[in-house]
Amino acid sequence: MRPRSGARRRGWVPGLALGLLAAAGLRAGTVPFMEPFDTLPSGVLHAQNSWESQRQRDVQVQTTVAFDGAKAAVVATNAVLWNSFNDPAVTNVWIDFYARQRYPSNDAPPSITGSVAAAFYVDSSGALRVTSNNTWLTLSQTVPSNVWRRYTVNLDYVTHRWSLFLADEVPNRLSTTVITNVPFWSSSTNAYFQRFRVKN
Repeated sequence: MRPRSGARRRGWVPGLALGLLAAAGLRAGTVPFMEPFDTLPSGVLHAQNSWESQRQRDVQVQTTVAFDGAKAAVVATNAVLWNSFNDPAVTNVWIDFYARQRYPSNDAPPSITGSVAAAFYVDSSGALRVTSNNTWLTLSQTVPSNVWRRYTVNLDYVTHRWSLFLADEVPNRLSTTVITNVPFWSSSTNAYFQRFRVKN
C-alpha cells in the first residue's frame, strides 16, 4: 500500500496509530501488530520496532504533529517507510491507520514494482486514486488536505481482492465504504501479507 502526498518537505504525516488486525501470533513480523509511536524515542524511526526507511533520516518520530497521543511519524517528500511481516497462515488482513497529508503538486501515480496487493493515494484535488488489477482508478470520494483521517484496508488473500474504508478524525467513528471487492494489483505473487509500505 502506498499512500502518496505532499510536495512539502514533511508534507505527509502518517500519524500511523497503526493496527494490523488478524488472528495470529504476537512475535516480531506477525500480526496483530500495533504502532502508536508514543512508546518510541523521538528521532529517526528506521530500525525501531522493525520499521525501515529508504533514506534513514527522512522518517522521524516527532511531537510537533500528532493524532491521538504525543507522537507521530513524519515521512519526508519522496521518502519510503515500511514494516515487513511473515505470517503465511493469515489470509485476511485488516489495516487501520490515521494519516494527515497535504495535496501533492504532481498527480502522477507512484511507481509500483514487485508483489503489491493494493495501493492508493490522494491526488492534487483531494480525490482518492486506487489500484484495480494493474489500473489506477480515480474515485469520487475526496479527502481534505491537512486533516487527520482513518484509512481501513481489508486484504483478502484467498480471493485476491481488497477494500478501502474511510473515517474522519473522531476515534472509533464508523467508517464509510470507499470501494470494495477490488482485484489485487498482482494476485499471482500475493499469497499472504508481507509488507506495509508508505511512500510520500
